Parts: sequence; structure tokens; C-alpha cells
Amino acid sequence: MKKIAVIIGALYLGLLWGGNSIFSYQGFPVRYYGKDIYSLGMGDTGASDIFRYNTGYANPAMHNRDNKTLFGTGLMMGYTIYDSELNGEKQNFWDDALDFPYFNISVPVGKHRLGAQFSPHSSGLVSNQTLLSSGGTEEQTADKYLYKADLIYSANMGTLNLGVSGNLLFGHDKRYFYQSSGFGGFNTRESLIKDFKGQGVTVGILKSFEKLSLGAHYSLPVNLQGESVRSSIHETEASVDYEYKLPAQYNLSFTALPYEQFKLAADLSFEPWSDIDSYYRNSLKAGLGIAYEPDPELHKTAFMRLPMRIGASYRQLEFKDKDGNEIDELGLSCGLTFPLKREVNRIDMGFQYLKRGDLGSNKLSDTSFMFLLGFTGFDLISRSADRTAPRSIPQKEEM
Repeated sequence: MKKIAVIIGALYLGLLWGGNSIFSYQGFPVRYYGKDIYSLGMGDTGASDIFRYNTGYANPAMHNRDNKTLFGTGLMMGYTIYDSELNGEKQNFWDDALDFPYFNISVPVGKHRLGAQFSPHSSGLVSNQTLLSSGGTEEQTADKYLYKADLIYSANMGTLNLGVSGNLLFGHDKRYFYQSSGFGGFNTRESLIKDFKGQGVTVGILKSFEKLSLGAHYSLPVNLQGESVRSSIHETEASVDYEYKLPAQYNLSFTALPYEQFKLAADLSFEPWSDIDSYYRNSLKAGLGIAYEPDPELHKTAFMRLPMRIGASYRQLEFKDKDGNEIDELGLSCGLTFPLKREVNRIDMGFQYLKRGDLGSNKLSDTSFMFLLGFTGFDLISRSADRTAPRSIPQKEEM
């Protein structure tokens, strides 16, 4: 029961925490692409990396060939710095950040695998307070989360893996506004709360060779349905229908072993947001990573036996800033792995630097410094049988 409580607690915390960004008023700026902590420390690449115990199921065809049940979870913690420039005056603010990017399980059934994953799809959280010339204050808050729950199936057909996942998406977009004028009768408070949900499907394929793996996966467009409710200090209006659309997602990836003990990976994701509305631009995310995977028998020092990696990513956000300018995102990351006693058990650690927006063009930007921590292979559900109970020992019979 304690282990089940830990799992439920982790999921509950995951529902409470997500990515922060100063651009949350315009859209969903923080995006998770379904990779594990190992991949996030390698430029967010690895959708086709079959050369390790991969617990990132962005591509549902990901199939760990060893007959082992795998668990994966992780967290990201650090700081996000908000920067702004108005009339030549620059300001910044440091904010704590704590994200739970995923929790998943994959179970082998012969040459097949069944799995489930819970993760955020996208999010945005920011609050702002301004002092008014009248002596009052104005506060604005954007609270946005879109979650994704997947049921995953994959089949191993030799050097070809096929997979499909059913995706349940649900989330909210909450806006709050409060203004204090210094006179109680003139204060105002308003909120606009939107809730929505829907279903989608993702299909994937992986083709592997001795030192090369190629992958592709595709997600169908989704139309999320819900309702919107506007409230003020005077009344709560009747709810109205609301919809939030997601475009299709196209993904390509490759992983290669160019030299002994080294690995190279690249991922590309494309979403045609202009199909939803001409206001949006098509979103592109590209990542490149290099990993050092040593053979422990070839190295004497403990440090040189640790797998290490480094990578970079570039992303074009689909929405624009308040002035209609485009927003780009640049990420740099690194990481290392601590293998544990059991073959599949490991701890992945890493660091991620992420800069979104630019003061020169957007007058706003945010910079994140995140410590990455991932756990893979731990058996969170079952435990070994208790063999400590007293047993009767037969007595020697006297002849």
C-alpha cells in the first residue's frame, strides 16, 4: 500500500506543478515531447534510441527487446528568470520551478509490449503585479495545463518495430484579473476559466540495423471540447461551449553508433499550426545530441565508466508575442548516468539551460536553469516474498 501511495502522490504532484514562462499569457509556451530524462540531457533526442533501456515513449514503437518490465519517472527542478524591457528600463525576477515530466511503465508479453504513460503535453504558468499611479495594484495570472495519458502497444518483428498509442488529453486555461484602486467600492475581480478534453491516436515505426536506428511517428490532429465560464465580483455568467484544437504532429529521428563507445542522435518535430488559424505559424523543434557510452572493462577510473551526454535544441513557438513578433527557443543540456546493481536500474542526472524569447525583438524573455533527475528500472509495485516466518524443523527419529 505504501508503494501505491507513492505512485498516486507522484501523479498528484504532477497535476499541481508544471512549466513556468513569461509568455503564458499568449499561449502554451512549455512543451514536453515524450522523452525521458536521459534524452532531455541529450538535446531532447532519442525517439529512436534502441541501444539502451529507453523509457521515453514519444514513438509508441519504442520496444525494449530484453524481457524486462521497465518503470520510468523523473523530475526537473531549478529556477526561471523573467526579463522585461519597457521604455528602455530593464527588470528581472527569479521564480522557483519544479516539473514532473512523466511517469510510465512498459510490460513485455512475448514479442509484444504493453505500456502506459502519464505526462504533461504543454503548460504555462505566470503571475504579474503592477503598481498603478493611483496607488492601487493590478494583478494578472495565467494558469494553463494540458495533460496527456497514453495506452501504448508495440510489436517486435525482428529489425522492425511497430507501435500505436491511444492518447487522452485534458486540461484548462484559467485567467485571473484583480485591480485594487485603494477604494474598496471600486475594486474589481474577474476570471475566465476554460476546461477541455479529447482523444487522439499516435502511430510509430522503428527500423534498426547493427549500428543505426531510424524512426518516425505521427499524431492525428485533435479537437478538444469543453466549456468556458466568465465570472466577476457582480455575477457568474452561464457557461458556453469552447474548443481548443491541436494540429497533426510529424516526427523523424535517427540514432547511430559512428565510433566505438560513442552515440549520435537527432530528432525533428513539425506541427502545421497554420492549419488551425492563420494567426499561428508552423512550429518546428530540432535536437542534436552526442553520448559517450563506455565499456567498463576498458577503463580503470570510476568516472570514465559513467555514460555521459551533451546536446542542443531549437524550437519555433507557434504563437506570437503581444506585439505580433515571433518567439524562438534555444536549449542546451548535458547529463550522466549512474548504473546500479541490477542491469536495468539506473539514475540519470543532467542539467538543462533553456532560453525563450529575446529582449531585442520581444521585449520579454525567460531563462530556465533546471537540474534533471530520472529513475529507471525500479520495481515500484511488487516486492519479494517474506520468507522470515518461523518454520517447523523435523526432528531426527530415534530408531
